[in-house]
Amino acid sequence: MGKIYILIFYIIASVPVHGQEQWSLMSCIDYANKNNVNLQLSKINVDQAAITLKESKYKMLPNLSGSIYSGTSFGRNVDPTTNTFTTKNILYSNYSLSSSVALFQGGLIRNSIKQNELYLESGYKDYEQACNDLALTIAIYYLNVLQSQERLNVAEKNREFSKIQLDQINKLIKAGAKPEADALEIQSQLARAEQTFVDAENALDLAWLSLKQSMRLDPQTKMFLEPLSEDQFNSLQIQKYTFEDLFNSASEQRPGIQAAKIRLDAAKIGEKIARSFYYPSIYLNASIGSRYSDAAKFFIPVDSKETISGLARFGTDSIPVDLEFPATKYKEGAVIPFKKQFDQFLGYGGGISINIPIFNNYITKGGVEKSKLLSKQSELQLELQKEKLSQDIYQAMTNVKAALKEYDATQNAYVAAKSSYEKTQKRFEVGMANVFELNLIQTNYLNAQTNLLISKYDLVFKQKILDYYAGKPIRL
Repeated sequence: MGKIYILIFYIIASVPVHGQEQWSLMSCIDYANKNNVNLQLSKINVDQAAITLKESKYKMLPNLSGSIYSGTSFGRNVDPTTNTFTTKNILYSNYSLSSSVALFQGGLIRNSIKQNELYLESGYKDYEQACNDLALTIAIYYLNVLQSQERLNVAEKNREFSKIQLDQINKLIKAGAKPEADALEIQSQLARAEQTFVDAENALDLAWLSLKQSMRLDPQTKMFLEPLSEDQFNSLQIQKYTFEDLFNSASEQRPGIQAAKIRLDAAKIGEKIARSFYYPSIYLNASIGSRYSDAAKFFIPVDSKETISGLARFGTDSIPVDLEFPATKYKEGAVIPFKKQFDQFLGYGGGISINIPIFNNYITKGGVEKSKLLSKQSELQLELQKEKLSQDIYQAMTNVKAALKEYDATQNAYVAAKSSYEKTQKRFEVGMANVFELNLIQTNYLNAQTNLLISKYDLVFKQKILDYYAGKPIRL
């Protein structure tokens, strides 16, 4: 019968738990990168910068625009086909295409392209920096979950051990080997262990919530994280850096610093763009157009005779005479077709226009002065970022040194507490130590376990920050 239970247990244990998945740090970071709203907004900024760059490049090409205007004139108007006055209602329309291209604008277009290329590059760097910052945040929350899980495991072991102790004490009391007061002390210890377990459980729930929210994952999703081995702890502890190495590496490789440098270069080009408005602008223009009107009609020739009356002299006499001769008259016919009118009135034009700035109400000079201030502002922002980077690196290195000392101290304390607990436990079993001594030593041992656990993960947290400044990928 026992073998059957064992078989059933292994069958159940081998069945995967649906809705639960084991996540590595990299899978958490990848998921966050795909779903983080701030990253999506940063990517939109990059896309907008790419469109702006394309717009500035297309300004080097000629533009082309067309227009169609149609209407009806009533009353006394000028016939567009004969340029004479008429009182007829006229339906007309005009068609045109025009184009212009900038020949010279003081380097405005060329420098705008260079500036927008830099803005696009800085946008990529900002996006990369946001990805790195998010990866570090996810790593910290990830380690916090692992730490909270291990704290819960320690609390659970302590609770189970207290239960075992209570059971043993009750057996000894029944046998008359221990007083009933010892059971009360163990019960008090068990209650404290239960409280510690509940606190650890709540801390784990909050750690999970922080991780899932930073990943934009449904809080109801079940997850398992890959734990850190002792070898991983040891390999993380031996990483050492100098301030010069970290600062130089971060200054050259940190995307946020690179983006600030690029924006400074773009601001310098902005000064050239502002000064370009001092120069004349030269454009080459061309146009083509035609028109149509229902006043343009065919005239049909009609044969007729004209009579001229006059006097003819015969000697001294004048005789009235009417003279007739052939003449051609024209009568109004059908409206000339659209295609024929379009070809008949088709015209072309071209020319060069020059716009010379003389006085524009301080706009150009003000733009130049503001561009210089923008350059100075970008320069100061770069200096601020470098200064903050220096402070952050110093702080991170100090934190790692303190965490390493704390870890060494808690490790020594743990070894001592463990040895003391084991000895006291043996003394208690043979009746040489009372329950109060055992509880005190057990509490010290539990605190030493918890402090060692906290110091381990604290060291990992702070070491990962140094790796972050060193430009290393965030991984465990």
